[in-house]
Amino acid sequence: MNCTKEKQSSTIRFRRFTRKRYAAFASVHKQVTIGHISVDICLRAQAKAKKLFREQDIRAEFCDEMAENDYFSITPTSEELITCLQVCPIVNKHKEGLGETRPRPYKAVLQLLVCIAALFMFSNIIKASDSIFISSNLSEIEIIAQKSDIYTNKLRPIINLTQNDIKSLPVTSINELLDYIPGIDVRQRATGGVQADLSLRAGTFDQVLILIDGMDITDPQTGHHNLDLPIDLASIESIEIMQGSIGSTGGSGFCGTINIITNKKQSKKARTAVSGGMYGSFNTALSGSYFIKDWSIGASVSHNQSTGYINNTDYNYTNLYLTSEYASKKLGEFKFRIGGQIKAFGSNAFYSTTYPDQFERTRTLLIGLDWSKRLGNFGIIINSNYRRHYDQFELFRDTTNAPSWYTNPNYHLTDVSGISVKGVWYSSIGKSSIGINFKDEHIFSNVLGDSLAEAKPIPFIDNTVFNLGKNRYYIRYYAEQLFLIKNFSAAIGLSGFYHSQFGNHFDFGLNTSYSFTDASKLYLNVNSATRMPTFTDLYYKSATQVSNPNLQAEKSITAEIGGSVGIKWFNASINAYYRYGKDIIDWIQFEENGKWYSMNHTVIQAAGGDIILGAKYGKYLKNLQITYTFNFLSKNTDQYVSKYALDYLKHKVNVNADINIYKGFGINLQYSYQNRNGSYYLPNGSISQYPDSHLLDGRIYWEGMGVKIYAEATNILNQIYYDYGNIPQPGIWVKAGISYLIAK
Repeated sequence: MNCTKEKQSSTIRFRRFTRKRYAAFASVHKQVTIGHISVDICLRAQAKAKKLFREQDIRAEFCDEMAENDYFSITPTSEELITCLQVCPIVNKHKEGLGETRPRPYKAVLQLLVCIAALFMFSNIIKASDSIFISSNLSEIEIIAQKSDIYTNKLRPIINLTQNDIKSLPVTSINELLDYIPGIDVRQRATGGVQADLSLRAGTFDQVLILIDGMDITDPQTGHHNLDLPIDLASIESIEIMQGSIGSTGGSGFCGTINIITNKKQSKKARTAVSGGMYGSFNTALSGSYFIKDWSIGASVSHNQSTGYINNTDYNYTNLYLTSEYASKKLGEFKFRIGGQIKAFGSNAFYSTTYPDQFERTRTLLIGLDWSKRLGNFGIIINSNYRRHYDQFELFRDTTNAPSWYTNPNYHLTDVSGISVKGVWYSSIGKSSIGINFKDEHIFSNVLGDSLAEAKPIPFIDNTVFNLGKNRYYIRYYAEQLFLIKNFSAAIGLSGFYHSQFGNHFDFGLNTSYSFTDASKLYLNVNSATRMPTFTDLYYKSATQVSNPNLQAEKSITAEIGGSVGIKWFNASINAYYRYGKDIIDWIQFEENGKWYSMNHTVIQAAGGDIILGAKYGKYLKNLQITYTFNFLSKNTDQYVSKYALDYLKHKVNVNADINIYKGFGINLQYSYQNRNGSYYLPNGSISQYPDSHLLDGRIYWEGMGVKIYAEATNILNQIYYDYGNIPQPGIWVKAGISYLIAK
């Protein structure tokens, strides 16, 4: 896991190199395009030494994947550059065509010295290219250093979980994967990627913004469905986690944002995997990608099932995900994505201990189309997306043993569509951004919303209709200025939005940092945030829950300070935050077996922080990371039991070691300690606090020649622990699997 950084600035085009000081050094941390370079001197020196002269173009195409700390991970040596010149000499290219050059012997010595100096200069400027590709017949060179556009890591830490990190961990789903990340609280009701609630910094599961390639897929019905994602782990390039809100552009990211980045720059490859283990667990996956010139396509399909670790926890689900990209210098870059998931699972007593035979079916469809184009110093990004989610919840599975008062399952169908337009202007002082987002949220239900004038048929179900529904929309507009002045960076932004149900709201963001080196910095941020109630918060009523249609929007102001330091083999970071929250939404219970009521807490104050230590040393210690997270809320809970807002992860310690043993053999060990604040009613009527948990997971593996074989175990110590009250999590769970990669 790494913290990535982004630095964007103006584009400078050189028609020729001059003796001006800025000619070489202004390109550092810039995007540079070189229309044509006069290199007669180097060519003549080469022709003199080699007695070789020919006319040819050279193309050096540097990939736009930035490595850590704003510099490229591979630095070409002078010998490599000399070889490049020997194979493909560069010549002047004038408007009329290729020009002709002739060596002048009396300048040979001077030319050779200048050529050596030029090579030395280039080797320092073009740090960080992941690759150099040599071809012919191109009139310009582009050097691009640019990462995802969520936010710059200059101003705050962004935890980046790479594909290599994902491959080494003992996980088979995104839910399980996120639980290994510092500061994240993943509360699973069932394992294997079935159902989990995700929160950051003592927030609730509704207060986290979930993105796929920057596309907002947060569920307006309830945050319980936010992780119904049709993506296989093999399709993920990286996961970015940013804790805290972004007042200027962050939308509903009240306590943090998680961006899942799918594979980019598809290569020609295919991968198949199969695994199985205890409790009848079985997983299969197939993925592949291909490209032709400017087109690339990638696809993945997976199936997961289990008979369950306790009664009524069986599950069965299938994912399908497809992406296609087209990149053209003239037309820009297009990306299309479509994915679907079908899931069914036993829900035991997930939502009420009174009814242990609950069952749920869900279906998810995601569609997105993006376009981006760079025009000199100006860039434009347009994102559009659509999400449909179908949910069927049965309080009594298959209506078996259902009492007479129980009539039908709960049915919900949500449709969310949105479009965003963002313009960016790069200048000598930094980056100016302005944008507008539109989002429409609609639900059909037999439980949530207002009465419909005309009933609607329910998909997949005969003789049952939707008689309730609700539609709402909002428009968000924002502007932000990012300043980059030597080692100092600052971003000031304002945003406002109109919500059809809750009126006008405004947020702000002020983020500053000072960098001592590429790997060492201090930062200070203040941001506000606003979150709208979900349809469940407003309208859900059942035998165990009573909603409140008069709920107000949540508001908060968060201040954060932190810093990081890094050397070759060691890195460390620390941060602390304070959040003042008003009208925080929660479900509360005043007595045992009583109903849960939705309400706004008047004020909840939160404070905490993270400490992260990491090391990589030699060929054996691939990664060692030790993290500690602390959170504290100030609200008094003596009068009632809180279901979500005051039931939070107080202390979390993670220790992860990835060790290379010998010739492809390796082992990954993960220890986790969790101390949770909160309480729940036991079946005998007494109130119990959550016990501490000590979990040890591990995986041993061998990989080589495209094959990976592994055996893994979770909860090796066979601990009894709870993420939610009265829902015990599984004991030791052993699995084994194999995958095979064919790459061309």
